[in-house]
Amino acid sequence: MSTFVERLVSAHTIAVRRSAGDWEDAVRQGGAMMVAAGLVEERYIDAIVENHKTIGPYFVIAPGIAMPHAKPDKGVLQTGYALVTLSEAVEFGDEENDPVDILIFAGAINQQEHNQEAIPQIAELCDSETYTEALRKALSIDEAILVLRQFASAMEAGELE
Repeated sequence: MSTFVERLVSAHTIAVRRSAGDWEDAVRQGGAMMVAAGLVEERYIDAIVENHKTIGPYFVIAPGIAMPHAKPDKGVLQTGYALVTLSEAVEFGDEENDPVDILIFAGAINQQEHNQEAIPQIAELCDSETYTEALRKALSIDEAILVLRQFASAMEAGELE
């Protein structure tokens, strides 16, 4: 199974069909799971929010998908991830890719892990309409985990479209 999916499932940092008032609420919900799992300090989430306010929605990476993250020195304790799907999409201020209903949080202890582990695997997921749509339809954490495991298996077998 991919390292991204392994870390996500083992950390219990998955939430589905959440309700968020706005982009910041959505970011803080996912961030709270990462803090509770001991992956990041609270200041890491504050850094994501502050970066968005100062430089814009740099982490909205595909239609309907955001990957909230900040630099490792902003409070990453160990490499980890969180996934939040929203029951209703929210605007992040990205003309091309709004509204967002899938948030894949990434916190890497260094740039190397971020570039070698997180980015390639998350990019594969974002490029797969099959799996992103299945995540959107997941009604429970168990359903989301099943989708992620199927994605990881397909990725490892070289079977992604």
